[in-house]
Amino acid sequence: MHVDDLREKQRAGATADLFALVMACRRKFLNAARLLELHSPAIDRLHAMGAETAIDVWPLLRPFEVLAERYIAAFFTPQEALFPNPGDEQDVRWSRYFNHVLLPHLLQNDELVRNVLRAVRALPCNDSQAAAWCVVSVLFQDDLAGDSAGLGTREHSR
Repeated sequence: MHVDDLREKQRAGATADLFALVMACRRKFLNAARLLELHSPAIDRLHAMGAETAIDVWPLLRPFEVLAERYIAAFFTPQEALFPNPGDEQDVRWSRYFNHVLLPHLLQNDELVRNVLRAVRALPCNDSQAAAWCVVSVLFQDDLAGDSAGLGTREHSR
């Protein structure tokens, strides 16, 4: 697979991946609110989000592009196409990495969780675009490709 093909596959799956990110952030926030027995109109709106109200994930497109490019820089190698392994295509590995390694890692950052929800207007916010840029900032600063959880190893992306 050529790198441009992987980028196209990532773009094609961006809506589903971003929806998964938003819903995971929503679950984490609602679980914390339930644990603390917090009730408010904002919590009620968050409960309805995705079920009764639509989610506009496009404010998170730029953060997603940052993640996708950082993944490519860390893990993509065109040489793997020389000896293909069925079921281990680059796009399949990206999907596994995103859902099983990256999402759990990102959810550990409470500020990122809040800013994802602010960016999609699921939490009150004066400037949702600024919240989206805060997400981008965290993604540029976070050592996604080589932290102590082993995200930098190629084995984690398989």
